[in-house]
Amino acid sequence: MEKKNQAFIPWLKSLLTNQSKDKKAKYQYMTVILVLGVGFILFGNLFFGGDSATSPGGGVLPAMKQEEPKDEPVFGQNDDANAPSTISDYEASFENQLKDALEAITGVNDVSVVVNVDASEQKVFQKNVTTSQQNTVETDQQGGKRDVTDTSKDEQVLVIRKNEQEIPVVTETKKPVIRGVLIVAKGAENIHVKQMILEAVTRVLDVPQHKVAVLPKKSEGE
Repeated sequence: MEKKNQAFIPWLKSLLTNQSKDKKAKYQYMTVILVLGVGFILFGNLFFGGDSATSPGGGVLPAMKQEEPKDEPVFGQNDDANAPSTISDYEASFENQLKDALEAITGVNDVSVVVNVDASEQKVFQKNVTTSQQNTVETDQQGGKRDVTDTSKDEQVLVIRKNEQEIPVVTETKKPVIRGVLIVAKGAENIHVKQMILEAVTRVLDVPQHKVAVLPKKSEGE
């Protein structure tokens, strides 16, 4: 029994010694982690302190440069300054757009376009309409009576104030009526190409085929 106790006591001492060594190693490891964390914080304050912000947790957040919002045109809105206003402006606008579109078609080259419009665009203004009706009974010399109804109608254009100016409210803008279109292009001598040009023009301008003429352009040697 004494031998067993003598053998057990050294084993217990060695176990306690190993446990104390493990605890000491853990404390050393935690100390290294803590030192590294403090070093990172000091490093961040040193290099980013001038352009940084502090988060609620105390960490350092790099400052981000905010871009000023830019005014971008809304899709579908035209610049009033460049919008066509006269008949000539509308004809030139249609001609340029058609020329660019037709020259993008396979087999079509060197396009010349002439568009003839009836008038400039028409704006339909919103109106306040007031209608009044008055009924009267008239008696003639023979004693006969007849009912007479008098109806009056008053229309006033609705306006809104903007920048100390009164601007009428536009409910609809009608495009100019196209009277005729002439297309002269290389490649139009081909019946298939000519049909493509004719279909493209009638569809994009919403005009009947009898108002569109498509002719082949002569070569430079002719």
